[in-house]
Amino acid sequence: MSDIMIDIQEATMDFHVDHENTNSFKEFFVNLLKGKLHYDHFRAVDNVSIQIKRGEVCGIIGRNGAGKSTLLKMIAGVLKPTGGKIDIYGNIAPMLELGAGFDQDLTARENIYLNGAILGYSKAFLDSKFDDIVKFSELERFIDQPVRTFSSGMMMRLAFSIATQIDPEILIVDEILSVGDSHFRQKSETRMREMMSGGTTVLMVSHVLGQIRSMCDRVVWLDHGRVVMDGDPQMVCDAYEGLIDFDNAPKFEIGCHKDDIQRITMYPDNWLPPEGSYKIKTGPMGLVSGSLLCPFNDLTGNEKVRITLDCNGDEDPIVIAIQEEHTSFEIQGKPDTIVTVYINSNFSRSPGNDVRKLSVLLEDTDGN
Repeated sequence: MSDIMIDIQEATMDFHVDHENTNSFKEFFVNLLKGKLHYDHFRAVDNVSIQIKRGEVCGIIGRNGAGKSTLLKMIAGVLKPTGGKIDIYGNIAPMLELGAGFDQDLTARENIYLNGAILGYSKAFLDSKFDDIVKFSELERFIDQPVRTFSSGMMMRLAFSIATQIDPEILIVDEILSVGDSHFRQKSETRMREMMSGGTTVLMVSHVLGQIRSMCDRVVWLDHGRVVMDGDPQMVCDAYEGLIDFDNAPKFEIGCHKDDIQRITMYPDNWLPPEGSYKIKTGPMGLVSGSLLCPFNDLTGNEKVRITLDCNGDEDPIVIAIQEEHTSFEIQGKPDTIVTVYINSNFSRSPGNDVRKLSVLLEDTDGN
């Protein structure tokens, strides 16, 4: 039996963008007869070749628009490649978008069976898993409510519970672990690790590099639809972060930001911990996430970082106790706007020959 679960050979995905914004067949034919049909050619995925082995946990990183989500949709069969081929060897559970595969007018109970059927499972099998799915999702009180009444977090709970309680051979995750409260995100990560240890092949996209570093054993970096780097998570993530010259970047002002990612300056031991305000643009869900990098080997357990947003007014700040090298966080802000992130902590280190640093990576997690 082959160890290859996903075999991508020179996969390409081209789109044609209609300048006339044609919305019906009538408009199409009228514009065709008038010679007004004009298209732009856009290549979202460009000649990508990757093989994912059985039990491998592969992360895909890259800027917004790099082709990450498009590639996952091609692997899941939602999009057919315009060039090359993709072969899948095993049953696959894709978690691509919140609510994908759900009927908004059906209840959560009905959608469990609908979504399970889409994934190829019989009613008898779903009957046997139903209680486990509901229990894991923690949606017992809402199981007979239409999913159109659900929040994005509730939708994520339901989608994740269905996909991960049926033990797929291949699991595809697109940013879904970045949604929801901290309790369920931790619970989701624990379940993901259980599946990984059980041999499930996982392909995941995330802008939270701390999550990628800690969960993946391989990382592929995409840029403009092409593979830039493929290999060890630490090496690839470090190379990706180094793409932007943060230290020499100008100070960020309102309305200005360094594309999608900004990093706060790293401080040597004889400086104060990160203090100050930093600008970042949010996406349509208003989420700002990030990772704390704390490479200290003498943590006392009392080290904490406080993070607040200017737009959150009277809300209490997020207080994070640092217990490991990489710690992820997420804050809900205003959608599609420039927000100010305030950061301070109680870190204190004496000057010495060993230069230890604390750094924070801020990310807009609403990208594609």
